[in-house]
Amino acid sequence: MLNNPSLRCPECGSFDLRASFVNYPDGRRDVSGFTCSRCSFDWEVWETPAFEAPNYATAYDGAPDLVDEELALVLLAERVKFRALQAIGGRGPEVESSEHRVVFLRKAAWLDRAAREREVGWYLGRHRDDDVNEASTKAARAAFEFLKFDLDHGSEYTEGPIGAGSPEWDIAGGARAYTRQEFLAWLVACDAELGQ
Repeated sequence: MLNNPSLRCPECGSFDLRASFVNYPDGRRDVSGFTCSRCSFDWEVWETPAFEAPNYATAYDGAPDLVDEELALVLLAERVKFRALQAIGGRGPEVESSEHRVVFLRKAAWLDRAAREREVGWYLGRHRDDDVNEASTKAARAAFEFLKFDLDHGSEYTEGPIGAGSPEWDIAGGARAYTRQEFLAWLVACDAELGQ
């Protein structure tokens, strides 16, 4: 049984959802949307109607695939850690807090995407309850740590339109929604920087 499902009805909060499926000619099957068994509200699989933040399709369009992003995240974290150790030993400048933020952001976004993949895949019988629960919990924890980082820094680094202190993020799934908002803003900033 799922004990921490992030997929819930945006209207009534129920976890009792019916999935709609699409069948492809090659035999593959995917989830196309959800309908709440309690209030009959329905939405597309990529939508997140409970939040003003970007949905999954918008936030992660243009993001590297999960395997490439995982490798990039490991390399980034190791580079920041190495530089921080160098600074502690007096062999280099301190690592800027904005660089730590990018590690928190990319980790939270990667876990959000991986968890969402498992959460939707659960409806197709691709993942066990325990795997989905673990992925959802890790994603929520990383997103909360990222949100807390921004709150602790007075929203100095927030790039999206809704600040870290907004009550928008105080509901279930809010920290993950904040992560999507900030990841999209980060991607847009990276694209703009590359275009200069």
